[in-house]
Amino acid sequence: MRPPLDRAWNVSGGHWVSRAREYVLDDNQWTGFAPRLDVLEVPGDHDSMVLVPNVSVLAKRLKAVIDAAERPQAQGESPPLHARTAAE
Repeated sequence: MRPPLDRAWNVSGGHWVSRAREYVLDDNQWTGFAPRLDVLEVPGDHDSMVLVPNVSVLAKRLKAVIDAAERPQAQGESPPLHARTAAE
């Protein structure tokens, strides 16, 4: 069991669906681990969202989220997440 992560997270493109291809959970049960979860809808499925032409939409959405995370935060907001290398 992992404790909840006190950070803002963005998850793109994943949904748990029924046999009728109906969405069952909006967050695919991630909110329990990342309470500040934001699900981004992108075209494609787990595999095809990283292939042309869907990858351009995914890249655009990720760039917007990364740009927003790197902007200076207002007082009282959580600090932005910073990319780290594996060595860090």
